[in-house]
Amino acid sequence: MPTNIADVPKNLLSDFDLVADPEMMRNPQQRMTDALVNDERNIFYTPHNGGHWIVTNYEMGHEILSNPDLFGSFPIGVPANYEQRPRLIPLESDPQSHPRYRRLLLPVFAPNIISKMEDKIRKRTINVLDEALQSPEIDFLWDIAKPIPTGVFLEMLGLPQHMQPQFFEWENGFYRAETVEARVDYGQKIAQYLSQAAEDHVTNPRDDVMSMLLEVEVEGERLSRDEVDAICYLLFLAGVDTVAAMLTFIANYLAQNQDLYQKIKADKEFLEKATDELLRMHAFINLNRICEADTEFHGVQFKQGDNIVVPSFVTDRDATTFPDPHNFNPERSKVERTMHHAFGDGPHKCIGMHLAKLEIKIVLEEFAKRVNAFSISDESKIKAHGGTTMGMDNLPITWTA
Repeated sequence: MPTNIADVPKNLLSDFDLVADPEMMRNPQQRMTDALVNDERNIFYTPHNGGHWIVTNYEMGHEILSNPDLFGSFPIGVPANYEQRPRLIPLESDPQSHPRYRRLLLPVFAPNIISKMEDKIRKRTINVLDEALQSPEIDFLWDIAKPIPTGVFLEMLGLPQHMQPQFFEWENGFYRAETVEARVDYGQKIAQYLSQAAEDHVTNPRDDVMSMLLEVEVEGERLSRDEVDAICYLLFLAGVDTVAAMLTFIANYLAQNQDLYQKIKADKEFLEKATDELLRMHAFINLNRICEADTEFHGVQFKQGDNIVVPSFVTDRDATTFPDPHNFNPERSKVERTMHHAFGDGPHKCIGMHLAKLEIKIVLEEFAKRVNAFSISDESKIKAHGGTTMGMDNLPITWTA
């Protein structure tokens, strides 16, 4: 049985709500800093969202994320549920089947393959920027950060670009609709559309990832249609939401740190070094694992079925691992620069991280070529959200050419 709040020592209790805390709707990074980074405890328990533990220490988070036998990855989420979607492959696969699926997808997202996509990504970025920057005031999230990575994802999967607005609505509803019933409905719409798209790919094969998944053999067997649908579902959620969230947090930070933005403008090599530090500082995924057996973890009793959340923004601000963690420092050691949790950790570390980093670098580089300076036009209009993937819902900026 999972932990009952009555059994949690008082010194390990917290009232923090990762999803519905009012300040998460305004400034999630500041709220996470105040409530979690500045909490001296490494582990504590909150009754919200089904009840879950929060681990804020980097090394403890690494230990949990690197042990899939004791800390499983199904179901993913805060709260942890799977009612509104299929089991996500390979993210929620068990330790025995996970390597099989990961070997299948690694060639698609390998660094040498992703590097060949640079020209296409840059062309798409230029087209989106040239259209967006017709106005002196824009919404960075909706005019730039959403369309670019989503367009790349749709091309990879062989889905129509004109569906972007519909996909944005479904993705937002899936994560943030007010009721469970509404979230389930949005999840079913995504699943139904992707299943129909796969069926069309069976009839009309093309040179894209969805056709590859339908045709490839893994250990002498083809993937079932359910497996293909589950993989495409995970790619959908990642392709429509994650890079856009990261880009918007970074743009918000640079808008308030224009000296740093000028360095990025002036030196392409500086941007190369700066990218991982920007990723570390603006990690946004609240990673979670499910305890597979009663165990004592660093003096705390976890029960089988407990949801354990490792907030990447918080572990990446752990001063015992990253000295002076709140300050931007691109001169950190190579190991320190790349050990952040922005893409997770352990065997389930994000398989699309090389694509995400390339997209972020290209967008920042091309944006800097066109924009001399920019600032937030009205901070009072900014809205945000918490949850499994925290993010900004808009970012109104003004800019000068």
